[in-house]
Amino acid sequence: MANTAEDIRTSGTAIKGIHHIGISVADVAAASGFLEDAANLTRVGEGSFSGTGIASSAPSASTIMKGPNAYLELMQFDSQTREPVPVEGPGFTHLCFQSPSEHLMYNGFKDAGATAVSWGEGPVDLGGYGVHYAYLRDTNKTMYEVEQVDRPPFEGQVWIGHVALVSHDIDRLVEFYSNVFGIAPYRRVNKATGPRVDEVTGLKGARMRAAWFNVANMVLEIWEFVNPVTPDTSAARPFEKVGYNKFAFEVSDMAKEITRLKAKDVKFSSEPLATPIGVEAYAADPDGNRFSLVQLNDNQLSIDHLKNITWKTV
Repeated sequence: MANTAEDIRTSGTAIKGIHHIGISVADVAAASGFLEDAANLTRVGEGSFSGTGIASSAPSASTIMKGPNAYLELMQFDSQTREPVPVEGPGFTHLCFQSPSEHLMYNGFKDAGATAVSWGEGPVDLGGYGVHYAYLRDTNKTMYEVEQVDRPPFEGQVWIGHVALVSHDIDRLVEFYSNVFGIAPYRRVNKATGPRVDEVTGLKGARMRAAWFNVANMVLEIWEFVNPVTPDTSAARPFEKVGYNKFAFEVSDMAKEITRLKAKDVKFSSEPLATPIGVEAYAADPDGNRFSLVQLNDNQLSIDHLKNITWKTV
């Protein structure tokens, strides 16, 4: 099976890619300023992509951020707690930003107020192949991964590389998303371990299994920690709780895609809900991670107008 960006678009699914990632934050103004400074994202404007059918209350403030290949939606609720998801999960643990090595994005995150999770004084060279990795947390305790790339295949100072889920049963979750996307993961690893892995994760004796899906405009990364063991508990978090609360797939035909996914035993928690940008239907994977399908009224907000992966992901 080819590993190019066309895979998902020729798989029979109506999914175009990941339209936006939802993050609940304690202070929208501070969080959006952080992402502008640290990750070179653009603040599109106040407001929300989402309706109010999932949260127990509407956000008191919200802001849309734009990257080269996807959007982020920052939501501030009146009652929130800051409880970080551990590196070993379970759940939606981090969002990855990539930059050219000379851009020194890691330093930009530190200068904007982030604190390092990874050990050492900077990004870690895992294997001499030109990618340097580090995990950091912002003041909300939300974790980001920075990858500084010696020979980036993308243009510009930043690329949204992947969203990461950590599961206690990676095989079950890979099977689920293979059915959702209509493709297999382009890569799987059954033993990621070693001193450099410890440095990146900030965990002693870390050992993981992993899989990666090419979802047209970015990658979905799935991990299972063998040591420390990813807990066998639900990854579901209250929508209002500070941290990642959803990722949204843009679809070209909502009715068709819901019918297809229901036939694959995907359970939807809502009928399509009216939102400021179209309609959205929420579902969850077997671990409880929340995702949605989004069909837009205004094509100008489509990821069709953003960048896609045009290189083989290796």
